[in-house]
Amino acid sequence: MTPRLDKAANRGELHGATLGAYLGIAAQPILRLSEQGRSRLAVTHLTLTDPRGYDRTAPTEPEDAYSLTYKLQPIERLEVWQNGRYIQNGAVAAETARMIDLTEPSQSRITGPSDSVHVYIGKFALNDLTAQIGAGKMDRLRMPSNEADPILGRFCRFMLASPLAAEPASPLFADQLALSLLTYLAERYGGLRLPSKASGGGLAPWQECRAKEIMQSQLAAHVSIAGVAGECGLSPSYFARAFRQTTGLSPHRYLTDLRITEAKSYLVGSGLTLADIAILCGFGDQSYFTRVFTAAVGASPGAWRRAMRC
Repeated sequence: MTPRLDKAANRGELHGATLGAYLGIAAQPILRLSEQGRSRLAVTHLTLTDPRGYDRTAPTEPEDAYSLTYKLQPIERLEVWQNGRYIQNGAVAAETARMIDLTEPSQSRITGPSDSVHVYIGKFALNDLTAQIGAGKMDRLRMPSNEADPILGRFCRFMLASPLAAEPASPLFADQLALSLLTYLAERYGGLRLPSKASGGGLAPWQECRAKEIMQSQLAAHVSIAGVAGECGLSPSYFARAFRQTTGLSPHRYLTDLRITEAKSYLVGSGLTLADIAILCGFGDQSYFTRVFTAAVGASPGAWRRAMRC
């Protein structure tokens, strides 16, 4: 293990490549929801294969954020210091999570390999969320040490298995997933209570029309929840819930259905290649287009095209 106490602490937000460099281990950025350059929420996959683990880190720089780590496999020994206090020393079970308030300097040391998902949560994002839904200001997130959280585990595994971990994904899909995770954490660990359906409606007719118009006209572009919500005069989180309540579909699912319908028209009515159709319909590349189309239709684009032309 390489001594770490003489190394500089993190510079910038503690997620993604910055987090990996700080810990000295492999880090794969999975997801980031940002606003005006600041991270609202970011997800990083951390893997450590060295059986020696890593030595005690330098203290982190204070940030107005939370650091949450979900362990995918057990850890032989984890030591944690916060503001100079020794708060953790021992083995950690798989399928558990721990949250640290980054406003206080923290340090850690691991013995043995580890595999985990790290979630960075900006506190301003929580305040924005409560304001958007008309809830009272959230005091703080509170998570018991090494908390077992199967729902958080499902979030983590879904993100690792989704296109987010391997290739560029639809911004609408990424935004929606990040907002869902942020809302879940605020509900479970911050006491957030979402309004009932009776206290909040769906989209106004003009908002529904405008949202659908934007998605239809920008099939080949990167469409984000924030962009569509802004055109409707709504916050991203409110828009996502209102759209589902109005249409019965999430914005991402609605956009995907539009893209598949458009792809079908090209498959039947043109001689374009599958790669060209994928780009024109906003799927990015042929392999992703094939996976999404096959899951929705039950046949690959090529097979569906041949069947329609028989």
